[in-house]
Amino acid sequence: MRFVKIAVVGLLVVVLVAIVGGVGTLVWMTVRAQPQTSGSVRAPGLTGEVTIARDVAGIAQITATTPADLFFAQGYVHAAERMWQMEVWRHISAGRLSELFGASQLDTDRFIRTLGWRAAAERDLASVSDAGRVALDGYAAGVNAWLDGHRDALGPAYVVAGARPEPWTTIDTLAWGKVQAWNLGGNLDAEIFRLLADAQLGDPLRTDELFVPREGGPVITPTGLPGSGGAGSGAGGDVVTPMRFGPAAAVPAPAAAAAAPATRVSLTDEQALAWRSLASAAGTALQVAGLDGGDALASDHGIGSNDWVVGPSMSSSGGALLANDPHLGISMPSIWYINGLHCATVSDACPYDVAGVSFPGVPGVVLGHNARIAWGATNVDPDVQDLVIETPDPADPSRYLGPDGVSRAYSTRTEVIAVSGGDPVSMKVRETVHGPILNDVDERLADAPLMAMRWTGMLAAAAPDRTLDAVLALNTAAGYDDFRAALSMYLAPSQNFVYADVDGHIGYQLPGYIPVRSDPTDHGLRPVSGSDGSGEWVGAIPFDELPRQFDPIDGWIVTANNAAVDESWPDFIATEWDPGYRAERIIDLINGTGDDGLTLEEMGAIQNDTSPLRARDIASRLAAAAPSTDDGVTIATRIGEWDGTCTIESAGCAAYMTWEYRVLRDLFDDDLADLARDYVGSPYSWVALERLLDEPDASWWDDRTTTDVVETADVIVLRAMDEAGAELRAALGGSDAWTWGRLHTATFVEGTLGASDIGPWEWYFNHGPVAVPGAAGAVDNTYYRLSRAYPDPLDPEFQPVGITSLFTVTNLPSYRLLIDMTDLDGARIVITTGQAGNPFGPHYADQVDPWREGRTLALPFSRAAIAAATVATLTLTP
Repeated sequence: MRFVKIAVVGLLVVVLVAIVGGVGTLVWMTVRAQPQTSGSVRAPGLTGEVTIARDVAGIAQITATTPADLFFAQGYVHAAERMWQMEVWRHISAGRLSELFGASQLDTDRFIRTLGWRAAAERDLASVSDAGRVALDGYAAGVNAWLDGHRDALGPAYVVAGARPEPWTTIDTLAWGKVQAWNLGGNLDAEIFRLLADAQLGDPLRTDELFVPREGGPVITPTGLPGSGGAGSGAGGDVVTPMRFGPAAAVPAPAAAAAAPATRVSLTDEQALAWRSLASAAGTALQVAGLDGGDALASDHGIGSNDWVVGPSMSSSGGALLANDPHLGISMPSIWYINGLHCATVSDACPYDVAGVSFPGVPGVVLGHNARIAWGATNVDPDVQDLVIETPDPADPSRYLGPDGVSRAYSTRTEVIAVSGGDPVSMKVRETVHGPILNDVDERLADAPLMAMRWTGMLAAAAPDRTLDAVLALNTAAGYDDFRAALSMYLAPSQNFVYADVDGHIGYQLPGYIPVRSDPTDHGLRPVSGSDGSGEWVGAIPFDELPRQFDPIDGWIVTANNAAVDESWPDFIATEWDPGYRAERIIDLINGTGDDGLTLEEMGAIQNDTSPLRARDIASRLAAAAPSTDDGVTIATRIGEWDGTCTIESAGCAAYMTWEYRVLRDLFDDDLADLARDYVGSPYSWVALERLLDEPDASWWDDRTTTDVVETADVIVLRAMDEAGAELRAALGGSDAWTWGRLHTATFVEGTLGASDIGPWEWYFNHGPVAVPGAAGAVDNTYYRLSRAYPDPLDPEFQPVGITSLFTVTNLPSYRLLIDMTDLDGARIVITTGQAGNPFGPHYADQVDPWREGRTLALPFSRAAIAAATVATLTLTP
């Protein structure tokens, strides 16, 4: 990223001079940054001795006598391994990237300051429980204890950026939750896309054709499913026949979609570009954080996850099994850190005995298991964000009309942004009852219709976010009732939580603040009026009415970002679900297991399944294709012979994916113009392609750039095969080289100096490229961003990439967990890179190969198993 290059090039010269004078300077900085993993260290602030046992993979198991000491040690360990990552993350959540990287990050900081992530976290702190405060305070003390002992031994990233870390605070932790909530919950980008597409296509109904849901996709909790609960459980009424493969949640009827904007929004070309820029601002920060964020408005960028549980009737061991693999951005280091937290004596006073993954900067275990239960999560992607059109008071433009039509004064605050290498920048933020005015982020929107941003993550006053308390309560939950009680405190980002316990039970809960809208036809797809009461939130769906399951009759629960509920469910949650290809494939593989039941190894094989289900039916329709060129014939032949898998060696996958890319461009580029880059390659485009193949004369097939002919599906399908073959030959040479591994690679990039376009730093911080299996939409969901093939309207200097870089991975299964609740010591785990955040440490990239090869590592849990696996022990003393 050029902003890093600009920020560090001067200091790089200094460092290079030192390197020229002696490579020892860099070696010395690298070595001094490595964490101490054995021996004894005095850590003021502890009340008792703490041990940190590490195994051969660097997985840390922490044992202490009190919760305060336990979380102190977790903070200490996180800081030792990942302090630079934590430093960048807290600058993101506070809107302070310009302090590190200069004026190029002002737009991002303005956007984040306008949303007020850190201010919302400060309000949330008042609602944190006593146990939560112990965790927060102890964790911060541990981070600061490490900082106090190592301020003169920080790694090269600190030296090059010229950063001096401030003391860690509890707000630094809570504000990170806002970043995650933004990343995983909402549809602001999609609303902006519809706003722009309505203008491009001239008709909201035409835009809505791009988002028609897939028919027959799996539903997580169909209305009336036996063993389920919530508003659609059928309790007290007729039992509805469950439809595991019933229709996905319906989009609004066309009339409702067309009428959604109470006030028509008219934008100039410059204003439309400004909205694009605004949408990308937070995405830039998320990419720096390793969460991706993406740059295409209508795509989910592969942000999601798989998780599923099977009960005793479906498992070979007779116990409950759980699998989870969250799909997040590719990064170096991983966003996860594997650790166990163990009270020396588990009691009411010290109740923690838990293992799994944590976020550096946050106490507790986010996903994992304790001695009684295990849990996993996937993204619900509920509609919890709205653009609200505010009406200035005609009598006084400095005021606005509230939802009752009465004139109101804006709430205002001033934000001052420090800028590395420049003067501070002040900005005024205006807020209405709906949220902050986004126009003030970009001066090009000064005369555009006023839009406020409403989001559940900013509702601290009306709905305190106790997500941290929920995570800590999950860490100590002993059964399904405890599991649900913990999640009743969970606000955002809403997740599909699955559950398994040692008694063989399985379960599910969708938690979070899901707004109830005043207009039941308003499904949050387009901006709404803020001045007539039609676009209001009038509350939230009560927790007991949210979908849940306990020991369903099928013996399994599968979630993969697919529709959480069907169209009969009485409460609106969302419409823009994942189409369900991954969920359907997982269900097929579970139900295809033999009579002996699923083993943990078979669960792992499902996690690593590389077959994108959407391609199965489409490929079969291409059997009779007869392209006009030899290379096009090669594409058609290989698709016809393809076994449907996307292994590194697969020629069929390379042929299909290249053809799919070309046919989607031929379908939509002419109609969507600049917006095609935001749509092509999205799950919506996959569904549209499948549907339009059944409508060969649909107007989308006609190439508007040709005026003498009206193209149909047959013409475009064959043209795309010829284009795909020509592109592969030009890039790779002879057809023997057209394999998926030549196109589909992963490079684990550190988001600041590693993304600087400065060769030495990229070599120092990054790992790769390496060929990887999987594909976008497969269970092994290794996603790529086809938008990179287009010019970037926000960056005139961007050069579109060719086919050899187009399928480079941007999102992936960020960690994998497999556990059989009859054998907690047999749990298996892997993250994408390694435990360390300091380059050239032994655990900086040692999990890359296991991850890409589908292997996992042991996650011991019992005291005996931990002791047997320990290769280094560090003792912290008061």
